[in-house]
Amino acid sequence: MSDEFETTPHKTLTFITAIVLLWVGSPGFNSILYAQLSVPLVQQWIDNERDVKIEFSHNPQQPTADSPTVLDFSIRNLTTGQKLNNLRANVVIINDFQKASKFLNIPISSGDFSLNYSFPYNGHNQILVNLKRSSFGIALASFDVSVWAPAPSRDLLFEAIIFSVGFPATVMVVIYTLLKKKRGNYIFK
Repeated sequence: MSDEFETTPHKTLTFITAIVLLWVGSPGFNSILYAQLSVPLVQQWIDNERDVKIEFSHNPQQPTADSPTVLDFSIRNLTTGQKLNNLRANVVIINDFQKASKFLNIPISSGDFSLNYSFPYNGHNQILVNLKRSSFGIALASFDVSVWAPAPSRDLLFEAIIFSVGFPATVMVVIYTLLKKKRGNYIFK
């Protein structure tokens, strides 16, 4: 009696195909990825009627969900380039889930203001800015920010690989062995 593994090309191909199908369909590798598509470092909103330019930037350039991000705004006269003073801003941040964060009556004394904000979710965010002087509206602007998902930890990645590859492979080997025993055909001679 030989201890060699009895195999035929058909059996091997079927077994490998089953493992590959389980691996591809396993939940550990289905994920949504977001990319920041050529958004410039500084975004501008220009209102020619009211002669206002609002510049927006954020740091880091690739914000990550649940990490602090600095949102910087600069308000200038479009013709002269001088910073506008004595304004108030209302800022609303809306994410993909239509959840909004509001920052109201932010004083702008030197033409610039910043917000420290942690985006709660990854995905697309729209930032709306409403500028006022006294009770009169000066400008309404909109900016886009793409937020990345936090990178998974190495432990989580290792567990995902074990679960999505190791577990299905083990199940397939057990099923294959049980089917062979039921038919009376054992894997080993």
